[in-house]
Amino acid sequence: MFTDFSRSNEIESHNFEHFEIDLKDLNKVKFFDFPEFKNPKSLVLVNNSASASEIVHLGRRTSDNIIENYNVNIVSPSLLMNNFLMKYQSVNCKKIIMNISSGAAYRPIESWSTYCATKAALAMISEVTDVEQKLKHPENPVHIFSVGPGVVDTQMQTHIRGVSPDDFSMVGQFIEFHEKNELAKPADVAKKLLYIIKNPGKFEKVALSVKDI
Repeated sequence: MFTDFSRSNEIESHNFEHFEIDLKDLNKVKFFDFPEFKNPKSLVLVNNSASASEIVHLGRRTSDNIIENYNVNIVSPSLLMNNFLMKYQSVNCKKIIMNISSGAAYRPIESWSTYCATKAALAMISEVTDVEQKLKHPENPVHIFSVGPGVVDTQMQTHIRGVSPDDFSMVGQFIEFHEKNELAKPADVAKKLLYIIKNPGKFEKVALSVKDI
């Protein structure tokens, strides 16, 4: 059974269940309770949502957007990780938390201040949680991964290509990625993420890149 926690859903399948939740609403996320499963073979949390709606220099951003970025990109994922561990730590099955990272977690990119900062924080909480799991739960750990998907053909890429060069001097590079068909297809990236989920024991490092899978 695949379960989705998001604001909206367009998938219909007997193997799929959707729970409506807005990661901007911290009260809802704070009190969210993961469902009970009877004798699960595996339990997997994938933190995929991210917000980078304002691509401008710091000093020109709205306070509400900064707060939204932090809530969606790091505060809510941290709450969900905490709740997942509290709910399922003792369950005897394969358990995985996969946080979708970004190259922006490891290098400064103009006009992406809060996106870079929150992705860096998500990468580090992944590393720390992995240390804790290996220290306290070596026999029944939750596998922790922070996975960089590369430059993927998503709505975020469409948004980036529409930003003014005055706000983001690298916009031409992202337009070129698209024009040269260098963006990864979401389905191809999803297959590699699924491979990690099916084979967590093959990966010793927390930080992974789909380019290496």
